[in-house]
Amino acid sequence: MRITNKVLVRDFLGNLRVNLEEMKKYQDQLSSGHEVRKPSDDPFKVARTMELKASIAANERYKNNIQEASDWLNTADSALGQIGEALQTIREKTIQGGNGAYTQDERLAIAKHIQQLKEQIMEIGNTAYDGRYIFGGDKTNIPPFKNDNKKIIYVGSKEGLNKELSPGVIMDISVKGSDFANDPATNAEGGIFETLSKIVDKLNNNDNPADLLGELDTHMNNILRIRAEVGAKQKRTEDMLSKNEDETFNMTQLLAKTYDIDIAKKVMEYKVMENIYTASLQTGAKILQPSLLDFLR
Repeated sequence: MRITNKVLVRDFLGNLRVNLEEMKKYQDQLSSGHEVRKPSDDPFKVARTMELKASIAANERYKNNIQEASDWLNTADSALGQIGEALQTIREKTIQGGNGAYTQDERLAIAKHIQQLKEQIMEIGNTAYDGRYIFGGDKTNIPPFKNDNKKIIYVGSKEGLNKELSPGVIMDISVKGSDFANDPATNAEGGIFETLSKIVDKLNNNDNPADLLGELDTHMNNILRIRAEVGAKQKRTEDMLSKNEDETFNMTQLLAKTYDIDIAKKVMEYKVMENIYTASLQTGAKILQPSLLDFLR
C-alpha cells in the first residue's frame, strides 16, 4: 500500500476524532456523575442499573408496608392494654359488689360505674389509625362497635387485614373485634360485653355478681393472649424493617459502584486522555509536513 499525504491526513483525523470522543465521554461522566447515560454506553451496566433501581424502589414500598403494619400493631397493642386496665377495674368493682355489707344503692352505683366502663371499652374498640378502625378486620371504614340500647354489638368483619411485607411474605395485622366480642353474624351482644351486661344486671337487681368472676377472668386472659400475639407480630415487623433497611443499603452501595463514578479516578483518566489528545495534535503537526504541491500552488 502506497502511503500518501492524503492517507496520513485521513488516518490522523480518524485517530484524533477517536481521542476527542473519549475526552467527551469523560467530560459527560464527570458532569453527570454517572458511568453510563444511555444503553449504548454499556448495555450490561445499564441493565444492571435498571434492575437495582427497580429492586430499591420495591424495597421502599415494602418498607412503607412494614412501617404501617408496625404502627398499626402498636396502636392495637396500646388499645388492648387500655381494655385490660378497664377490665381490671371492673373486676375490682365486681368483687366490691359481692360484699354482703353493700346496700342496694351502693350496688346500683357500682352498676352505673361498670356500665360506663363497658361503654369506654366500646370506645376503645373503635380506635382508629390513620382514619381506619383497627378492630374491624378488613372492614376498616366504619366503627366496628355500636351501642344498641346499651347492648354493644360488633358489626365489623371476621376476615383479616393482610399486608405484604416482603416478596411472598404476607401478615395478617388485624385484631378482629369478634376475637373478644360477638360473632357479627349473630347481630347480638357477646363475649366481654355480654359478661359485663350480666354483671350490671345482677348489681341492678341487688344480686351478688361474684359468680361471674370466672367468666370475666376468662375474657381478661383472652385479651392477654391476643396482646401476646400482637407483641410477637410487632417483634417480627421490627426484625423485617431492620432486614429491609440493610438490603436497601447494600443495593444502594452496589448501585453506586455500578452507576456512579469514582471522581478522583475519573479526573485522572480525563487528564490522561487530555494529554493523549494534546500529544496527538503535536504529533500531527510534525507528521503533516508541507509537500511539493504546497510550493507549486
